[in-house]
Amino acid sequence: MTSAHRFGPMSIGWVIMTLLAIGVAGYSSMAWWSPDTIGFIQAREGFLRQLLVAHALTGLVALAIGPFQFLASLRQRQPRLHRLLGRTYLLAILFSGLSGLWLALYTVGGFAATSGFLVLSIGWLLTGTLAWRAALLRDFAAHRAWMMRSYALTFAAVTLRIYLGLGVAAGIPFAEIYATAAWMSWVLNLVVVEWWLLGRSVPEHGRV
Repeated sequence: MTSAHRFGPMSIGWVIMTLLAIGVAGYSSMAWWSPDTIGFIQAREGFLRQLLVAHALTGLVALAIGPFQFLASLRQRQPRLHRLLGRTYLLAILFSGLSGLWLALYTVGGFAATSGFLVLSIGWLLTGTLAWRAALLRDFAAHRAWMMRSYALTFAAVTLRIYLGLGVAAGIPFAEIYATAAWMSWVLNLVVVEWWLLGRSVPEHGRV
């Protein structure tokens, strides 16, 4: 893979992505130290509330770690750290994705929102599994491609809030924009990643 295909710390897109991810991860951390300041947690009780907290905390770990896994310098100079962060990322996805399957059944926005979040959680678990499998097979090109798809789904935590904010600002009823954002927040992310991969002819198989 050439340098043009790598994420780097000087890439403006990488910087923006990382700042947004860390910002939303920081907000999500309130699920631990101030859960009642987050509306969708405050409105829940018992097991569902605990599951929401666990989902938010494991999700923020994946969200914060993800951008740094795309740095070629980290992979090359600190391979052990890269592997440790990768395993932590995938473990966080496992817990957050599984809890997301359950939580999707209790979301607002009706069937559209529920189905959007269900497919998101399934896709999150699937892309993470395929990324892990590719790494075990030492198919690093495929591993990076699947990790990009995985993080596109992880980054839905950011884009969901962007779409909700824009929708509310435009005067669209919350339940309506929420149902739409449940799909848009990850579908458009995946489209961008697939376009990026196809545009640069990233191989799905073989060593780099």
